[in-house]
Amino acid sequence: MTLWQMEWARLFRTRRWIALAAGFMFFGLIGPIVTRYQRELFKSLGGGIKVIIPVPTPPDGIASYVKNASQIGLVVLVVVAAASLAIDAKPEWSSFLRTRARSTWSLIAPRFAVNAVAGVVAFIVGALAAWYETAVLIGGVSVGAMVLGIVYGALYLAFVVAVVAFATGLTRSTVGAIGVALVVLVLLPLLGSVPVFEPWVPSRLVGALDGLVRGASAADYSRSAAVTVALSVAALWGTARLTARREL
Repeated sequence: MTLWQMEWARLFRTRRWIALAAGFMFFGLIGPIVTRYQRELFKSLGGGIKVIIPVPTPPDGIASYVKNASQIGLVVLVVVAAASLAIDAKPEWSSFLRTRARSTWSLIAPRFAVNAVAGVVAFIVGALAAWYETAVLIGGVSVGAMVLGIVYGALYLAFVVAVVAFATGLTRSTVGAIGVALVVLVLLPLLGSVPVFEPWVPSRLVGALDGLVRGASAADYSRSAAVTVALSVAALWGTARLTARREL
């Protein structure tokens, strides 16, 4: 069995793919429903209190999915990826793999790729579910905007896995890698709140799907996408270097 086959087998045998799929699929299905019927829900639970809620629009249904997927779904992806990419968390297993692998990169590449693909597929399935539910319950949105928004979202998720990989290069433990990765992912939006950095930070891509269905242009996210690709490559290069230099 090759390292690539082993990684795919690990993803399915440990049921990690279910956690990823559920994290995105649930919000893809439930988000537009809550958005569509939130007025009725507040009326039934409001206890006579008058609550003014605007009539939901199709972009609101997509926004509900994006908001929840970028929180809960993202955390699930970080945990799943860290459990796979923390090569040195188990010294005995690490020694076994290192003595048989051609290079450190040959150990990292399958783990990064498999988790990135799994996260992206889960995100796409959730987005398609949200798209369908929104079209049925609220109304249609631009096909081009949805497709491009999904591409930008997928790019960000690949970046997230690259950040997790780099975190595993900084620390041996899975928990430590999760902590480092989450801190980085939380700090990026704070950096993006500074106007001069806002068009460039990778976290801007989180809201690309929502922004595009509301009429934003692809160029609004192009700089962020370019930086995201560059930082992903740099993070993976750094991961290979740090992991190779670490003593067993």
